Amino acid sequence: METLNLAKERKSGPSEKDIHSSVGFLWSVGQKVTQKKVVPSRTEASDELSLILAKFNLSSHEKRDADRAIDRLLEAGVWEAIENIPEGPVEAVRLAPNYSEFFDNDPQWAASVVSAVLTRFFPGASERFIDRLDLEEFTRGRLYSALLPQIGEWFSKRLGISAAYGGDGVRGIVRFVDGYVSAISKTSSPYSDKVMQDTGWIAYVGDGLYGDQNLISGNRKMAECQERRIPVRFWRGDGRRGYRFETWTVIVQRRRQWGIGTDGKERKEYVWVLAPVPSPDVESWPRPVLNALDDDMAKFYDETLELESEDVECFAQNELEVGFKGMVERYVFLNSRAVEAERVRRASSATRSIQEYFRSPAARKAVMQRSEGRCENPECLGHPDERAVNGDPMLEVDHVRDLAQGGKDVPVNMIALCPNCHALKTRGENRNDLRKVLVLAARDKHQSLISG
Repeated sequence: METLNLAKERKSGPSEKDIHSSVGFLWSVGQKVTQKKVVPSRTEASDELSLILAKFNLSSHEKRDADRAIDRLLEAGVWEAIENIPEGPVEAVRLAPNYSEFFDNDPQWAASVVSAVLTRFFPGASERFIDRLDLEEFTRGRLYSALLPQIGEWFSKRLGISAAYGGDGVRGIVRFVDGYVSAISKTSSPYSDKVMQDTGWIAYVGDGLYGDQNLISGNRKMAECQERRIPVRFWRGDGRRGYRFETWTVIVQRRRQWGIGTDGKERKEYVWVLAPVPSPDVESWPRPVLNALDDDMAKFYDETLELESEDVECFAQNELEVGFKGMVERYVFLNSRAVEAERVRRASSATRSIQEYFRSPAARKAVMQRSEGRCENPECLGHPDERAVNGDPMLEVDHVRDLAQGGKDVPVNMIALCPNCHALKTRGENRNDLRKVLVLAARDKHQSLISG
């Protein structure tokens, strides 16, 4: 038995009865376009739908659900019932005339309707599923090609997008009338949705301007898309020309991390890792994306567990003003959190690049605590104690051995440097010699604190 990748019924997602009715609709379209049997009897239609529901594990009560689906399609006017005169007083069912004419007169647009239904209710549907519905020939070369908006389409204002395709002109995550979710980014927004250089994947911050973000509204929609592998449209606004539908994406990971809201306060926020794909067609998705999806299995990575809210508030307001004993205790605590987080990161292979992009907040806090506000390069010739106008130390936490070279995101492999020493480590003529010095400095300072 083949099982399709379907989600459990959710508040804003498709219900089982929606799925069953959609099977009936798609099957009747297949009957129409192949002219196999234009007016099957209700009994024949029920038997055929029952077989499909059973074959793809879409129902545990196939006959009952098939009959109910037929009733809903008739009540909605998608199907019509007629008296099949040549075979006697037997009720027959078929697509209603207006739907039938649509598929006769505009097959390209009709194919876009079919593709929207397939992706909305049956994400990742196999070729065998499409073939079983007799839609393979009809959708070949048409599937998803007529879906609007097209990639590259521009709108000068958000209201133009919502007027054309639904959703609203305010939220960053909206669902269009065709069922697809759009994630809309803007360079001038409070969030900084960044592209991961190694993969080209996008770190997209979820819905909610201030306060802890919760799994509601747009974030709930994104979670459903992650669970069911439904592709998401990604839009980017440039602040001048407007908004552009940049690419289709699929969510390969959901994370929660500490961030700063529009009110300037620390808060927990969702970050959705979006991988660009050519189209909603699963067959077109690159192998690294499919591998990441198989590795992820809709898991949730909560980085906020590394630090409690009181720790974040304490470190944000008074990161360095603690006694030596308190500093040692916090360093040991933060180091243990960072080491555990690194263990979880290293357990994955397909998503290693994602794990390396999201750095451990506990590790950075530990290194800043360890530095006591002073550049940790023992050969620093700049201004090791220099402070910014707000009183914060002018230090940049960096990895002694780069993550790309196998280094770990833990305090013993990290060091706090002033901007000048950081530049020397990265671009200096003697950077290799300096890195050897920094390796020893980070290790010695780490061991002195860990050993008490």
